[in-house]
Amino acid sequence: MKLESRKEGARLSGRRVSGRCLCGAVELEIDFPAFWAWHDHSAASRRAHGAAYATYIGCWRKHARVTKGQRSIARFEDAKTESTRSFCSRCGTPLLYARKRSPHMVNIPRALFTGRTGREPRYHVAIEELQDWAYTGRPLVPLKGYPGIVWERPKSRKRPRDVDRVDLPGPRISSARPRMVREGIYLPRI
Repeated sequence: MKLESRKEGARLSGRRVSGRCLCGAVELEIDFPAFWAWHDHSAASRRAHGAAYATYIGCWRKHARVTKGQRSIARFEDAKTESTRSFCSRCGTPLLYARKRSPHMVNIPRALFTGRTGREPRYHVAIEELQDWAYTGRPLVPLKGYPGIVWERPKSRKRPRDVDRVDLPGPRISSARPRMVREGIYLPRI
């Protein structure tokens, strides 16, 4: 999955967007705008990134270049999915993802780029593999006492909090059951 390097005279468009791995040993560049962007929920991408899902931008291979660190790129070929994943051999950052069925395209993790890539990730691939523990956009609230931390409130309980309340015909008396139990009166739960 070798990309052209800048030294080999790749054709460049007017605007470029650059990205890099965590340690900075590998730097990439694509022509702006990217072809498309999506969220990949597949098990392979989830494991390769160690996250609930991976967000990729896709571009034509001829519009992507490695500008630094070509020798620091290691590859993993997955025979099952017929894909190749490249990563930085120094820090392990996922860099490139290519599939045999689309040899002219290369997919790059969106997180490598600090600037805009020209495409919003509006598509979801392998959504049927979405994990039940993944965040799906429910409202978040600040966690008291922990600045910068937000959390999802648990779903409301199906049963009422006041389990001692008894629904009797007539006016509602919330303390009837404890009094009846103390007095030895059997009252079945309804």
